[in-house]
Amino acid sequence: MAEPDAKRTSIFAAEEIDAARDLRNTLLFVGILVVGLAAMILAASPNVMALQIPPLQLSLVALTAVLIAFGGIIALQSGLPVRPLSWTVLVAYTLIVSITVHYTGGPLTPVPALYLLVTVGASFLLGRRGATLIALLGVACYALILALEYTGVLPMIQIWRLSFSPRERGSLLIINWLALTIPTLVTAQLAGTLAERLKQTNLHLRESERLRDTLTHMVVHDLRNPLTGLLGWLDLLQSVTGPQMTESQRRLLDNARHSGHILLEMVGELLDISKMEAGKLALNLKPVDLCGLLEEGVATVRALAELERLTVTVEACAPQGQNIPCDSQLIGRVIVNLLSNAIKHTPPGGQIALKVQPHDDDTIRVSVTDTGEGIPPQYQQLIFEKFGQVQLPGQERRGTGLGLTFCKLAVEAHGGRIWVESQVGQGSTFSFTLPLARGEAAVRRET
Repeated sequence: MAEPDAKRTSIFAAEEIDAARDLRNTLLFVGILVVGLAAMILAASPNVMALQIPPLQLSLVALTAVLIAFGGIIALQSGLPVRPLSWTVLVAYTLIVSITVHYTGGPLTPVPALYLLVTVGASFLLGRRGATLIALLGVACYALILALEYTGVLPMIQIWRLSFSPRERGSLLIINWLALTIPTLVTAQLAGTLAERLKQTNLHLRESERLRDTLTHMVVHDLRNPLTGLLGWLDLLQSVTGPQMTESQRRLLDNARHSGHILLEMVGELLDISKMEAGKLALNLKPVDLCGLLEEGVATVRALAELERLTVTVEACAPQGQNIPCDSQLIGRVIVNLLSNAIKHTPPGGQIALKVQPHDDDTIRVSVTDTGEGIPPQYQQLIFEKFGQVQLPGQERRGTGLGLTFCKLAVEAHGGRIWVESQVGQGSTFSFTLPLARGEAAVRRET
């Protein structure tokens, strides 16, 4: 049960990441509002329009909002809990909005609508109950501002050079407060409910994905033993009765053995991919000669290449390709997978070239170039996903869609990256990089 528990833990970790992203977006959005506030301050210049807002006070408010945004982002990067940080930020912004509302004319402008924006942000960060509490805080702050302006404790900011006496328009202030309060509280309920449903749906999707992966891992793991036994009996059948078989019988037996080995290879790839996705596949890092690894890969696929009438050569191998710290078994499989993929998609008479060359100061690049059919741009990212394949009209599906996923995970486990450059009808170049020196971040240890 250790692996399902780990995956369940990863689901909650993913929720925390989503919440952190929502909070970061909220903090960045404050920048847009500050730009708008700066525009109002500029418009308050004696030579621009007729606004009479106090620029010094609003400049301090804008500066405070920016400092809170930067402070929140730094706190997120330092690993502080997202939910308490969200409460702190939203309460601070509610107070800042209240000060802004007062210094921009209060009931004389649409600025109080900023309470609605804070409420919407709270609905995604804190849920329906949290959004309701932030909304109540906002309307309470607005009510306090109106009350202080009505009693004369706070002077009314006459931003339009229009005479407006709060004492004489007390009923209008109440109507204005209600006009803000009702939409704000309704927004808290609707947006909060919607946000909670979206999060619940996302949680169900992740849980379904976890259960699917667990079931797949169990089924695939249980398939390996009977497949190994079946292949053993087929090998025994070939060694015992092979000489007495007819040509058609031998062909059928060879086909059965070949299909069994393909299925066993698929099972192995699925298990390895599952381990790498969970970070449980330990790397056996040793100094490796990539040039020799390329030659071994070419020798492995040479018979298949000759059958398809293809030429496979190692065109260039830089001296920096020696003594590269990597898992030779995994990287060897990556090279063979890329070669096999090139052979599948290169027509007879084509060429496949391998190269090892410096990529930058810290990494070495291995590339496999073919003269095949090429890959359309819309598929060039999809092919590295699990079961992702290029399906063009009139072409049959070839392969399982797992080989490139394995390559991607294996390379990234070493701290490198893999990509493809391709044009339809002109072939493809699959490249991956490996660090020249062993980095601690590149090592996935058994947990």
